[in-house]
Amino acid sequence: MTKEQAKEILSAYRPGIDDELDPLFANALKLARKDKELKAWLADSVAFDSRICNELARVMAPAGLRDSILAERKIIRPIPWWNRRMGRPQMAAAAAVLLAGLIVSLWFSQRPATFAEFRREIADQSWGSAPHVEAKAADLKDVRNFLVSMNVETNFTIPSVLAQSAVHGCTLIKWRGHKVPVICFHSEGQHLHLVVVDRHLFPDAPAHVPQTDQWQSWRTASWSKDDHAYVLTGLNTTSFVKKFRREKRWDWEG
Repeated sequence: MTKEQAKEILSAYRPGIDDELDPLFANALKLARKDKELKAWLADSVAFDSRICNELARVMAPAGLRDSILAERKIIRPIPWWNRRMGRPQMAAAAAVLLAGLIVSLWFSQRPATFAEFRREIADQSWGSAPHVEAKAADLKDVRNFLVSMNVETNFTIPSVLAQSAVHGCTLIKWRGHKVPVICFHSEGQHLHLVVVDRHLFPDAPAHVPQTDQWQSWRTASWSKDDHAYVLTGLNTTSFVKKFRREKRWDWEG
């Protein structure tokens, strides 16, 4: 994580309100404790926010403001449309608007979701679920046993280097009627989530070689293998992904 990335994350951090152990802030705060420049920047940022809050707290509403507002023109409540008498042209127009709304709603509900939409939504959901993991696990065998008990397929492939990382647990997220496994890993101090989904749900599923992207504070890497598509999320996903590459190939062995 660079200092600029840490500043971007810590600009939303509020001491005493936000949890220091929250995955969103933990790594950035860890870097701030080690880096003198970043530590000074964070102290200035917190002090500035505190001064602004104190100044705003001292602002008093002008005397008589309430009476002045109440003395303004009375609010005229509109007659509900269902109590109005509409002629045939108005009824026809209302019916046309209603029909157009139903058509648009039906189109949105039936159109295939894009993988980019899924990646953004799942990045938020995977880190925002509570509890953090639905089932704790010591290894990938425990994860697969949990998924089998939940009637979820387990014939997906995990890259060997990631498979050797410490497993924390697994959670099932419901996404548009589908059960989506999210496996939680820890590797060299990094907290990572691997999301597995049926690639046939998306007309634009990613290729075999990983594609990196960023959504808000999350860095993601996405790829496909056989019948599944994968999203790896975490604050340092891009640098971690480099460990999977061998001679410019994606390593699926192991």
